[in-house]
Amino acid sequence: MEILIGLTMLYLLFVGYNKITAPKVNQVNGRQLSEMLEDKKAKRQYIDVRTTGEFNSRKIKGFKNIPLDQLTKRKSEIDPEMEVVVMCASGSRSMRAVKMLNKMGYKNLTNVKGGISSVQL
Repeated sequence: MEILIGLTMLYLLFVGYNKITAPKVNQVNGRQLSEMLEDKKAKRQYIDVRTTGEFNSRKIKGFKNIPLDQLTKRKSEIDPEMEVVVMCASGSRSMRAVKMLNKMGYKNLTNVKGGISSVQL
């Protein structure tokens, strides 16, 4: 019984720690992204983490292609002082990219939930 209580406490401690240290991520849908792109006064940078082939098949004006597997070595192309809006095909790679950027010190991060498939321009 003591082992079970100890394991339960350890589990709760681990889960609680992850919630405290997990980055706060802004999420926007396709409609909200369209509104953001129209706001020319806001200082944002838009990063598309899809592969180059995916990017070339459908682009959204204003997005820069930095494939997920190149993100670490190309981080100097991303200004840490500006908001970074990250998109992929469905939202999962961009969420991974947001977590990676957060670990690299970027704080103002936004994920496009649903990816490019949610965007209608």
